[in-house]
Amino acid sequence: MAVTTTRKTRRLTPVPVRFSEQERGFLRLVEARANAESRSVSGQLKYYARLGMIAKDNPDLPLSLIEGVLEAREEFKAGLGKPYEWGLLKPGV
Repeated sequence: MAVTTTRKTRRLTPVPVRFSEQERGFLRLVEARANAESRSVSGQLKYYARLGMIAKDNPDLPLSLIEGVLEAREEFKAGLGKPYEWGLLKPGV
């Protein structure tokens, strides 16, 4: 289920997503990829929705770049970022 928030209460409201018989193959593929990426089906659908919105807003960027940027942002939030030192080239790095 997708989740939305209401403006007044700011509570999460589940939103049902239905798949027709013709879309069962797609749903099975989403389930398989969710398992492979250790996500719930709902989490996988939210991930794809987020990627789709970003890709729609930035049609010139390849999907792999979008995924890399999202991954880098999360690494930075986790304190794993390192500042880039401009103009310094170190041999063997």
